[in-house]
This record gives sequence, structure tokens and C-alpha cells, in this order.
Amino acid sequence: MEALLEWVEQYPVLLAGFIVVARIADVSLGTMRTIAVVRGYRALAVTLGFWEVIIWALVVSGVLVSPSLLKIVAYAAGFALGNAVGMWIEGRIALGQRMVMIISRARQQSVAFALRLAGYVVTEVPAKGHKGNVALCLTVVSRRKVPLVEEIARGVDEKAFVTVQEASSVLVRKTMPLTHQPTGWRAVFKKK
Repeated sequence: MEALLEWVEQYPVLLAGFIVVARIADVSLGTMRTIAVVRGYRALAVTLGFWEVIIWALVVSGVLVSPSLLKIVAYAAGFALGNAVGMWIEGRIALGQRMVMIISRARQQSVAFALRLAGYVVTEVPAKGHKGNVALCLTVVSRRKVPLVEEIARGVDEKAFVTVQEASSVLVRKTMPLTHQPTGWRAVFKKK
């Protein structure tokens, strides 16, 4: 191990690059761990925290044993980039559920009908807007499905008002059967 450290010390730019990459990994894991804690994913948070601290300990020991300006700048750059990378990774993974609220004035029941045809569970609430009656449609979906739900709603009513909120816990998730029967090749995969 000491031979490896001595070899790396001979190439300070290589060491700085290693510090940046390791710090990006460490902080990215920390960002995702924090999000996992907030959303209640205990096992994931524990696992991410374990690896985060191992990487952090290795990097900090490398910087503190023989500090230099290059190592300190690399450490700080890795921290800054790690936050951005962690947020990007979390956005791509898209953990969690979202409650989508759609207010439609043009076609009161069409948005809910279209969402139900697509297999979503929708709650409709009659409401009044400042220009008259509106339909308020509520559905809870995974974060990955939010753009699709918005696309379906806008396909029916391009002026639909759509808001998305985090659903911190979904206690009961009952899916309703589709209102239409699959045909063609989709019928092969139909559950009996």
C-alpha cells in the first residue's frame, strides 16, 4: 500500500484527479443518501452511507497526510461537482411518488377518462373556478410517470392547469382494472 502511495505522490496531477473523482463519488453518494433518508428508504440510506464514509476516509487521509494547495483545490472541486452529479443521478433514478393535480375547464370529464383508459387511478372532484365549473383530477404516480400523465392531460385539454407535489407516503395503492380489454398481441400478456 505504501509503495502505491509513494508512486502516486510522484505524480501530483494524477493524485489530484483521483481526489476529484473519489470526492465526486463520495458526495454523490451523500446526496443520494440524504434523499433516501428524507423519503424513508432506510436500507438504501444505510448502504449508501457505508460506502460514502469509506471513500471519504480514504480521500481525507490522502489530503491530510501531506496537504498541498493542489490537493485542497481538488478536494473542493470534487465536493462541488459531487453535489451536481448526485442531484443528476437522483433525477435519473426518480425515486418516490408524486400526486398530480389537473384542473380542466374545457372538458370536465375527458381528462379523467383519458387517464383511466391509460390505466391510472383517478379521483375527480367537482370544483368552481373564477370562470365557472372545472374538473379537478387527482392521481398518484411514480416520478417517472409524471411527464406521461401531463402529456395525456394536455392531449385532451391543452390549457389544463397541472401541478405536481411529492407524496411522502402512499398508504393504500389499489389499481383498478382497465376499462377496455387488450386486443391483439397485448391480449397474450393479459393476466387471468
